[in-house]
Amino acid sequence: MKQEKSILVIDDDPNNFDVIETFLDDQGYQLHYTANGKDAIASLDVCQPDLILLDVMMPEIDGIEVCKLIKASPKWHAVPIIMVTALNAKSDLANCLNAGADDFLSKPINSIELRARVNSMLRIKQQYDSIQALSNVRASTINVLEGTLNELRGNLASKMSHELNTPLNGIIGTIDLLNDDLENMELEEIREMLGWADESAHRLEKLTKK
Repeated sequence: MKQEKSILVIDDDPNNFDVIETFLDDQGYQLHYTANGKDAIASLDVCQPDLILLDVMMPEIDGIEVCKLIKASPKWHAVPIIMVTALNAKSDLANCLNAGADDFLSKPINSIELRARVNSMLRIKQQYDSIQALSNVRASTINVLEGTLNELRGNLASKMSHELNTPLNGIIGTIDLLNDDLENMELEEIREMLGWADESAHRLEKLTKK
């Protein structure tokens, strides 16, 4: 089970990663670094990030597109993404939000702000993971209960079918005997057989009421 929180830093400038690594050095995080969006997406399964620090201005695939691709994946959409940007226009920040970003960091990075935002996003991720784990336990419990209930239904149906068929067969059998040989039977014999049918009918009535 993973103990350290995993943080993926995506930035085409390794110097920026060095700065982030220095600022977070004593926080107990496991840091991973990729220099472009394509490699970052390919590395997600390996580093299993709890948080992503994503530079906006990158060659080939910019941070906005990388953010969209990550958030579009059901497996990774819950991972918080902090966009690291030198842009400060409201339209640029709006584009980040529309892409699915969860927070921002302005360049040059301030150590106190970095730690605060990272801690905040990791707490949110931990809460999400806890809720998801509880949801999975509940779903598993419901599946077990449904399976048990279906088994009980099957057992009950099987048992009730046998219980109901026994007196029903007694009634049907008695009627068949009477139909086949009624003219040759003595009155006492007929009354005796009708008594059998009556007894079976009362038993069936008790079962259906029960």
